[in-house]
Amino acid sequence: MSVKADSVVNNNNDRKISKQSLGSNDSLAPKVAIVETFGEDQSYRYSFTYEKATLYEFKYEKAAKPAAIDPCYRCNRRVLAQDQVDIGVLFHKQCFRCRICGLPLTIQTFYRNDANESDREIYCKTHVGKNVAQIKSGEVPPMGIEGPSTGPGKKYIFQVTGSKRPLPATPPKPQMNKGIGSSPGMDSLASISPRNMNDTSAWTTQTSPNMSMESTPAYENFRPHQYIQQQQVKPSPHPKSVLVSYEDFENADVFDAQLLLEERHREEEERLLRFLMEEREKELKRLDDAIELEKEKAADDLLSSIENLSITSSIPRSLVDEKERIEDHFLQLKEERLKVVTEKIATEEKTRNGKMIDRHCHEMMTLIGEKDRQMDRLCLFDHSMKPPPEPPEGKKSSLYKSPAVFEALDLRALDLANKDYNTMTDLVRDLTRTCKTELEKARVLFRWVIAKDVNKHSVNEIVRPHATDRLLKGVKSGKETYHQLYKKLCSYAGLHCEIVLGYSKGAGYKPGMRMDGQTFRNSWTVVNINGSWRLVNCTWAARHVTGHKDNLPQMYHKYDEFYFLTDPEDHIYQHYPDDPQWQLMEIPLPFSEFLNLPVVKSPFFNYGLRFYSNYGATLNTDTGMVEVRLLIPKILGFGSMLEPVHRQPSEPKQIEGRTLLRLVNNEAIFTIALPATGLYYFSIYVGDYWKSECLESACTFLIQCTNMKGRPSPPYPPVPFFGPTPVMENLGISAESNIDPLVVCNNDFIEINFVLSKDIRLTHTFQYFDVSDGSITDIDRYVFLRSRNDTGANYLIRCHKAGFYIFSLFAADITGEAQSLDCAFRYLVICQEPSPTVAMFPKTYQKWHRCTLHEPLTGDLRVDKKVIFRLDVPQAIEVFVVINEIWHHLKHKIGCAWEGQVSTGPIPGVAKVYARFQGATKDQSIFSQMLDYQIVDDAETEI
Repeated sequence: MSVKADSVVNNNNDRKISKQSLGSNDSLAPKVAIVETFGEDQSYRYSFTYEKATLYEFKYEKAAKPAAIDPCYRCNRRVLAQDQVDIGVLFHKQCFRCRICGLPLTIQTFYRNDANESDREIYCKTHVGKNVAQIKSGEVPPMGIEGPSTGPGKKYIFQVTGSKRPLPATPPKPQMNKGIGSSPGMDSLASISPRNMNDTSAWTTQTSPNMSMESTPAYENFRPHQYIQQQQVKPSPHPKSVLVSYEDFENADVFDAQLLLEERHREEEERLLRFLMEEREKELKRLDDAIELEKEKAADDLLSSIENLSITSSIPRSLVDEKERIEDHFLQLKEERLKVVTEKIATEEKTRNGKMIDRHCHEMMTLIGEKDRQMDRLCLFDHSMKPPPEPPEGKKSSLYKSPAVFEALDLRALDLANKDYNTMTDLVRDLTRTCKTELEKARVLFRWVIAKDVNKHSVNEIVRPHATDRLLKGVKSGKETYHQLYKKLCSYAGLHCEIVLGYSKGAGYKPGMRMDGQTFRNSWTVVNINGSWRLVNCTWAARHVTGHKDNLPQMYHKYDEFYFLTDPEDHIYQHYPDDPQWQLMEIPLPFSEFLNLPVVKSPFFNYGLRFYSNYGATLNTDTGMVEVRLLIPKILGFGSMLEPVHRQPSEPKQIEGRTLLRLVNNEAIFTIALPATGLYYFSIYVGDYWKSECLESACTFLIQCTNMKGRPSPPYPPVPFFGPTPVMENLGISAESNIDPLVVCNNDFIEINFVLSKDIRLTHTFQYFDVSDGSITDIDRYVFLRSRNDTGANYLIRCHKAGFYIFSLFAADITGEAQSLDCAFRYLVICQEPSPTVAMFPKTYQKWHRCTLHEPLTGDLRVDKKVIFRLDVPQAIEVFVVINEIWHHLKHKIGCAWEGQVSTGPIPGVAKVYARFQGATKDQSIFSQMLDYQIVDDAETEI
């Protein structure tokens, strides 16, 4: 192994310091030790030690070769499903740290180096876009959480040996071969991404504070991951409940005991309801009495003013008007006070009802806990004891891969949603009759609540207007929420469920808005499944869609799978709890960072989208250009909307032609060219199919442009996206030369190559977009299919003037019955400086598609010139060039090549290329037209 050692540098005066001086004059200065060790087998070890008041260390070892299945980008070892962090590349949870300093990161706090697309490492906010050499030289601080004293010029001491703390005993391992390598990520550039989002206010170290990575034989025998495994204590599994399945509850007589307890609960509910009704009547009577007293006093004052007038004079009209004004005033005053009192009463009723529900749920769980002990006195699990709020063990995907596994349970829940029940016990008994696990119970209760939420608008209530559902009485009266209903159901099923209060970025919220007071207040639930708390939102999960069928009102209900057992790192984009413990995240997110997250809706996660880098809610630009990049699992349908925050009523709501979408590999790249300075909302919409007309809102940003350097960019062509479509994969087509659909042409022509896996039908279009009037013109003579065979197609493109060009490839299976060809790939060609000698290509015909033209590539030939024709025409018997009815025979060369020199003659006209093919037709004397050239005077070709 070879070790890259660091000089000892003092950043205040850039002078070398001896190791002996470290313990005296600079004993209080922070000490940084960075050691990089490289092996001849391409293995790599990295150590970052930072000693201030305490010692902080970060170490990792990268295997020589990545694992064959799911390798970790940091250490090359396999990542198991329950330990994955997927951001386009996989990381272990313990490896998801800053490449430089090892700061623990989350999905919300990591950064990518957008300036270097080949750098797929992750960084903290301080070190994004930086490399190890910059830390060593003192250009940037080694850690970014010290406070105002952090920055260049702060006194740091860099040393090779690090601290003098002893090494722990470590198991021996074979010596690795020594060699020289280079540090990964050393060529990182400064980040130029949009405004970054997060910072981290707390960090921990993965390794023991006594560990060191000095360049010593002891370190050569040390494997960090082995030490961690030895030091970590495997957590004990959660105690398992005795009563889980429906059969367990039935055998333990839980349902019978619940019926008795529910009866007592119902009596308390009725008593509370009567009490609340009496209290409401008292409050309303007090309000009426107070209004009447004030009204009588005002009437007495008016009467006194009348008595002071002369008896003989008539009552002036002003007094009559005053009496009417008093009547109107007190009527309005009563309405205002009634509103305040009603809201106060409703709040108190909800509070009292909520406390009663909490108590009832606890009593129900206590009852089940007693049944636990009756079944097994040695059972460690107790239903009456609520587990502490902790991050869940594993992701949602570790519980189930697809909602299809719940198909039978979902159908049962929907069926029972149309049936009325008198007791909660009977309802839960029927719902959970086939349930074997806590997950199945939580699911079937969730789907029932969603169905009831939708059905409250259904036609059934019109058909059966007198039908009553006693279990939904509290919900329909407004005293109980669907979250409380779900909590009650869970308690009957033996599941711990809690209601969480906080803020939500719901309907009406836009990025950059404030959140305080009662604005955007919301609630949701957490349910405990197999010892882990999981996030559930029944209200947001329920969606209903109205439609018409056969002139009858119909209700279609659709639910959102995202809100069932949502992963905390996804849930935090929309919901922020008052109690940070209920974020269920290892490192809680500060409220300020929650506000700075973009507005992200559930379709973003349902369609498997991820941000390439951490974007803030506000994207700042001083050039008028902004880029947003999404990681996509497949080609999806996308749409976008750019709208000004402050607009005049006469201005359109949406700004057209300012967004360019490119699909490159597994990324969707949105480029926004703002028309002027100001504030804008930018929203992205997504659908399952690339031709989807119905798109769902995925995410929204606020774009702020305070200053624009230079003139605004012109609008983009009105094209949904540029790049491949699923037709490419279905037909086995791949773009060989230009994977990025954005191509810049500043030469005589550009070349585009497609690789084909089989014989298919191909065609193309080439169009020019005029930014002055928004028109699109076909210019087929500026694109040429130079060659085409079973394995590929080669196109040449010329741009005759500056602007935007659209090249589209269409394809279809040659054996298919489809008459039309679908778009397979679409390029946007930008020409900034067209060549002054640009000319059109020759015109092609159907028989040309398997041939290749070498010269001439110019479609306009000048008169009185000798032109060499060279082309490949497979299976041709003869090839001729016909000019003014004179046939010029081309000579057959090696293979399928044909060549000859032809004089264009003195008269302008058309030069046509014909070929006669062997076995192509019954009559081999038929000639097929291949190409057309225009013969023009010199004056016509002058620029």
